[in-house]
Amino acid sequence: MLDGGKEVFLRPILPKDSFMLLDLFQKLSSESLYLRFLRPIASLPEDLLFRLTHIDYNESFALVAVIMEGGRESIIAVARYSYDPATYIADAAVVVRDDWQRLGLGKSLLSKIYDIGRENGICRFVSVIAPTNRVIKQILKKLGYKVKYSYPSGATQVEVMVQKIQ
Repeated sequence: MLDGGKEVFLRPILPKDSFMLLDLFQKLSSESLYLRFLRPIASLPEDLLFRLTHIDYNESFALVAVIMEGGRESIIAVARYSYDPATYIADAAVVVRDDWQRLGLGKSLLSKIYDIGRENGICRFVSVIAPTNRVIKQILKKLGYKVKYSYPSGATQVEVMVQKIQ
């Protein structure tokens, strides 16, 4: 249940979700796309779409938030991580369709993706975010994890340790 009483169904992403993921992509504002991909992006290349929907559920994992819309399922948000066993670091990302933002969905998805990562032995997530992305900084603060920011070469790097602060 989200803020405002709205309900969504959360589940792991599936290979068959390609069309719904494309639909989500097309419904995101240019700002939301930039904050997710850190560059202007007009389309999802087929190879990227394949990588986003075909995951191993251990070293990479993605949750989708699904609603019924117009008589069919629609993905309205995605949270994912991708683990690099060579560095022992995972990258995490979340995106929420603009008309579903500010309802607690991004926070809920990110919390769940961190928990799933921890269940798979991942304790450290390092991601690059847009310096202007105040929303993700607020979400991370509310989640209560140990968070460290650094600014290599003008980017904002965020490191999240998934051990809860007592």
